Amino acid sequence: MKKNLLLSVAICLTVNVVTYAQCNPFFNFKEGSKWELTNYNGKGKIEGRQENEIKELKANGDGWDASLHMVLYDKKDRVVYDKNIEMGCAAGVVTLDMTRLISDEQLEAFQDMNMKLEMDNIEIPSGLEVGMTLDDGSVILTGDLPMTVKVTVTDRKVESKENITTPAGTFECYKISYKVATKMLMNIESTGVDYISKNVGMVRTETFNKSGKLVGYSEITKLN
Repeated sequence: MKKNLLLSVAICLTVNVVTYAQCNPFFNFKEGSKWELTNYNGKGKIEGRQENEIKELKANGDGWDASLHMVLYDKKDRVVYDKNIEMGCAAGVVTLDMTRLISDEQLEAFQDMNMKLEMDNIEIPSGLEVGMTLDDGSVILTGDLPMTVKVTVTDRKVESKENITTPAGTFECYKISYKVATKMLMNIESTGVDYISKNVGMVRTETFNKSGKLVGYSEITKLN
């Protein structure tokens, strides 16, 4: 949150930060927080990047509501998606946006076609433990063309705790595996892994084809 010279306001801000942290330790947001994720193909070649900024953060009961400004760039650094996304934390559970599971190419194809998203977002509880099973999620993308993209995530499991190193640092993470089914012109099955760290959130994500080959990954490369 923004600093203020008035002591009384500073105390209020400090109390708010503590409240947000208590809601879910994996997403300890502050207004103005910025971070960047870089997307790579399976061979480590850069395919794009994602800039994120918390524009607004408000207390909501025992949790918070956040407005996240997300900008996606392709490998030529052209903007393919620019949108404010609402996130929330209640009773220790954070809901995560599902658009990250739609490829840059698919988002770009719908860019000028009155794109509409219908999401059943996945959730991250505050008390992650190895061995836990987490809820499923899905997203449906439609536009002016008679074509729909639907991505469904199932079988989410907390596999282990690992240290993950990226250009932004080294983080102790929980490893969450899951299955992904993508339906468009044809059905595509894949698997994924998320690495989530306290106070940082998503550190790295990996996507594998149905044969288990790494086809792409994203990781945090800048953190302010």
